[in-house]
Amino acid sequence: MKINLFTKAIVAVFAIVAVSCGRSDKAGPAIPKDAFIVVHVNAGSLTKKLSWDDIKKTNWFNEMYAKADDTLARKLMENPGNSGINVQEDMVFFVKKQGRGAYMVFEGSVSDTSAFMAFNSQINKGADITRGGDLNIMKLEGNGVLSWNDKKFVYVINAPGMASSFSSFGASSMEQYSFPADSLQMFASVLYDLPSDQSMYKDDRFAATMKEEGDLHVWMNNEQTYGGLAGGMLGMLKVNALLDQNATGMAVNFDNGKISMNTKQFFNKDVLKLMEKFPSKEISADVINRIPSQEVAAAFVMNYPPEGLREFLKLVGFDGAVNGYLQQVGFTMDEFIKANKGDMLIAVTDVQMKKDSLIEEAGPDGEPTVRNAGGTDMKFLFATSINDRPAFDKMIGVISAQMGQIGSSSMFPSFTYKLDNNWFVAGNTEPQVSQFLAGNGNKQAFASRISGQPFGAFIDLQKLMKSGTGVASDSASQQTLETSLKLWQDVIITGGKVKNNAVSYDVELNLLDKSTNSLTQLNSYFDLLSKQNKSTVSF
Repeated sequence: MKINLFTKAIVAVFAIVAVSCGRSDKAGPAIPKDAFIVVHVNAGSLTKKLSWDDIKKTNWFNEMYAKADDTLARKLMENPGNSGINVQEDMVFFVKKQGRGAYMVFEGSVSDTSAFMAFNSQINKGADITRGGDLNIMKLEGNGVLSWNDKKFVYVINAPGMASSFSSFGASSMEQYSFPADSLQMFASVLYDLPSDQSMYKDDRFAATMKEEGDLHVWMNNEQTYGGLAGGMLGMLKVNALLDQNATGMAVNFDNGKISMNTKQFFNKDVLKLMEKFPSKEISADVINRIPSQEVAAAFVMNYPPEGLREFLKLVGFDGAVNGYLQQVGFTMDEFIKANKGDMLIAVTDVQMKKDSLIEEAGPDGEPTVRNAGGTDMKFLFATSINDRPAFDKMIGVISAQMGQIGSSSMFPSFTYKLDNNWFVAGNTEPQVSQFLAGNGNKQAFASRISGQPFGAFIDLQKLMKSGTGVASDSASQQTLETSLKLWQDVIITGGKVKNNAVSYDVELNLLDKSTNSLTQLNSYFDLLSKQNKSTVSF
């Protein structure tokens, strides 16, 4: 089979999953315990939020349907179940390393074996079907294998690039290995009767991720993915102290008015012990309210334990190098810990395009367009809390000696800074620096949304998009911008606390309409964009 057809088939199946009914239990398809990327789709949850009939009403769907050049394509678009795939069941995609290579798997359930065989025979013309035990086997062009029985199907494809992408420095020059078809067939057959002790569901971290309510679940085994980086030059450090048992689990939900994501970052017991011994503190809303402007486009706040930095450097084996450098410049780690309290803030405010930087010129289609020649006005603010003023003054002196005086060096050419006994503040305008220090800033409406955690971030999508209204002068760009302004509101990220042996973060992508499900809104949004721009969908 041609690889582009197979890719389109996989994408189509994922679209099917995203709008099809599914079971609510977490037993799920077979996933080996050492898969390093897993994507699970809770189809049953998604169908309650967006049905296939809703998609069939859209402009982009009807355009695709009109362009479909064969009966099979139209039959599948009318009802994805005509493929023989059981769209009442969840499906899973995963990637697994195996020796020198890696392979991808896409698996799900079969509802009609005859329809499923006809579907795959149609898109894989000329492919032979053989029997392997109770399995039907189809070898795909492009060195892939499809197997199925009367209950489930498994696609297995070589993924040689993913075996070495993150394995070690210089991996790009390594020879990429692809498995022969009989090996792929063996990998597939194991999944029909995977021993329970070899299942990903036996991993408590994965199980905890799957217990989180979610329309989608994503799992990344960072130890498997990045473990090879501990070799080479990094082998001199104890990078494995961070990568050992390191994994990320995510649960994504399409809620009314927002897309939310709960993330769990898993570490080994040594890292967790360090985090529990030196916990980060909650950021106060008072810190955020020091920002002097009401026109905040983005703000990032965090707290870190200075006293924990020394132990962290020891853990990764970098303490000797840091201490050696600090000694050369006349500073010590003890002085750094004494100088800093641990609160940090970065804010970008008052973003706007410079009118004199907008250049009108002819676009590719001959229509006049406006290009921004790099003239963007914004105010940038950085602040960090001070624990001991004399120690902090010494640290500033060391930094200035090494990098140049802030405000006059090439690294900080347009910055000014001030400090008192509590804060060091730097920015590109003097008034905002002084106002932050004075502590009489505006009360920020978003402060309560990102405070109370060790980390918080706020991104105002409305302000960022509105700052570009002067650039969107052609009708297509203006329509896209206006459509986007009616949908997107802001992004909120909070978290950083250790709970149940993981560091948790919550991400919210908020929409203006709070009463309508976000998946329904996205469907309408892309429909409008397809009507506005027939050839290209842009954001």
